[in-house]
Amino acid sequence: MIKFKKTTLAIASAAVLTIAIAGTSYSQSNTESTDNKPLSKVSTTLGTTQMLVHKDPNCGCCKGWVEQLSSAFVAKVNNTSDITVIKDKYNLSLQHRSCHTAVTDDGFVFEGHVPNTAMKSFLANPPEGSLGLAVPGMPIGSPGMEVGNKTMRYPIYLLNKDGSSDSIYAYATGKVVES
Repeated sequence: MIKFKKTTLAIASAAVLTIAIAGTSYSQSNTESTDNKPLSKVSTTLGTTQMLVHKDPNCGCCKGWVEQLSSAFVAKVNNTSDITVIKDKYNLSLQHRSCHTAVTDDGFVFEGHVPNTAMKSFLANPPEGSLGLAVPGMPIGSPGMEVGNKTMRYPIYLLNKDGSSDSIYAYATGKVVES
């Protein structure tokens, strides 16, 4: 039992250290900006959506999420030390908040570590009255929160424009969204 506790503590310490190092070694990439200029529309023939990601400049998991986002969308980053202002602007409830907020040119919001496949599915057919999707907290194995091969199952919530969220859009394990 003691060996198990020491091993678990060592793994948790290594994960925290990895995230801390990633956060402190973060450097700005050419997709980042500190302005709030609107993103330009991308040709629909490319099938590409642009998103402005609001995040803390020192957050390593946010950087990891932006990297996965960039594999499917055009990402522009707004580094800000006061992310609460952005979350309040979009009427995101406290129980659905996470560490970063992405907004499309069409005004759809993706809060937290939402997998690309869930965002693509949502954008292809957004439910009436919906604002976007949220993954509250920082689920292990979600995009940007990778810790070795560990994953956990987590809900992806459907956000409504009125600030409510009374339904689960989907579940995911790691980056895999269940259908």
